[in-house]
Amino acid sequence: KKSIAKKRRFLSKPVEERVEEPEPVHIVDGIRALLTSSDAVLFFFLVFVVGLSSGCIENFAYVRIREVGGSGKEMGISRLISSLAGAPMFYFSGSLTERLGADKVLVLSLLSYVCRFFIYAAMKQPYHGLPAEALRGLTFGAFWSTGTVYAHRIAPHGMHATMLILLNAMYGGLGQSLGALIGGKLQQNVGTASTFVRAGIFDLCFVGLVVAYLSCRVTGFKDPQPLQVKNQKRKKQR
Repeated sequence: KKSIAKKRRFLSKPVEERVEEPEPVHIVDGIRALLTSSDAVLFFFLVFVVGLSSGCIENFAYVRIREVGGSGKEMGISRLISSLAGAPMFYFSGSLTERLGADKVLVLSLLSYVCRFFIYAAMKQPYHGLPAEALRGLTFGAFWSTGTVYAHRIAPHGMHATMLILLNAMYGGLGQSLGALIGGKLQQNVGTASTFVRAGIFDLCFVGLVVAYLSCRVTGFKDPQPLQVKNQKRKKQR
């Protein structure tokens, strides 16, 4: 009945408006297409590593501020600086992504985490962390806007919400949770400053590997296209 009603609505339209929409992609076929796309796999893995770094630094940055004599006042000012720096980036992130590509924006986001880790590790006074908080605002605005747009553009027909859920899961669910667990274990064993140094070194090495890989690529991430899905016939369950 639904297919008959759909055909009637289609035939009732003027000839010039009769553009039949493609059938929604089955989620299994969409995930299979994602896993066979090197660009998509790299993108989501970069998002995961950014989430890993975020989980570590967001849970222990204010612990570090407290260690150097900071109070709630300094923490509040730090968050204010981060918010003020990040607001404009949500506006300019579109043009930045078009110019650089999603891959370079994510790499720059990871480099900002390297700087933030080392700043927090070396700080001696609470306000020494303000440059790191400004970096947080700038890079998170660009990172999240870029990631959302890229995930939406590569999504097969009917899977846009699924791709955005996967983006949030890789960053906030898996990445930040694992980052908090690893950071907590390291912080307990070697201290907050040493944890940040090790995390910064890890991110720096990872960025070097990603840059080496991207330099060998012919194409970039500037013009993402929907993933090509090979639909397989599936038996309808009655």
